[in-house]
Amino acid sequence: AEAHPPPSLATYSYSVLMLKILVVISSLAAASALQVDRPAVKPSLQKTLTLRGGLTLEQTSLIGALYNGGFGVTLMANPDLFFGPSGFLPYFSTALGPVAQTFFGKAFGAMLTGIAAMHFLDGPSQSLCKQMAITAALILYPMVLCVMDTANFTAIWKPQIVAHLGILFITAKAGGFF
Repeated sequence: AEAHPPPSLATYSYSVLMLKILVVISSLAAASALQVDRPAVKPSLQKTLTLRGGLTLEQTSLIGALYNGGFGVTLMANPDLFFGPSGFLPYFSTALGPVAQTFFGKAFGAMLTGIAAMHFLDGPSQSLCKQMAITAALILYPMVLCVMDTANFTAIWKPQIVAHLGILFITAKAGGFF
């Protein structure tokens, strides 16, 4: 197998520039889609929903979009720069290598970004929340494998699973699974 040299500083500078552009575009897209409406529910009922931890479909969909999109955009930009051993938020203890860096990380990021984009393109819906819940449930198995492999994965996966279970719960609830 042919060894590939590590990315140069110029590559990281380009990646950082691309990330900044993606963040600006994503922020503009999110800001242009944001609508602040008065709740359709009576204020006293809305207070009750808030007290018991209730979220509206719109709030849940937005949370899911930000969660999926945040990971998606950064993975598409540069998986190693953000999540590699020396990255901003290291999820991996070993280098990703050219296969994971070039295809798998970016492809996974593209899929997450696509899920997030649907919130802004078609608006929040029960169907979208179901899709977010199903994908959240399916990714739990690889997350557990990461916790079990301490040689290649950092301990950040433990709190990530806790946060992920929260996302799974609210999207499954908004999706009508229970």
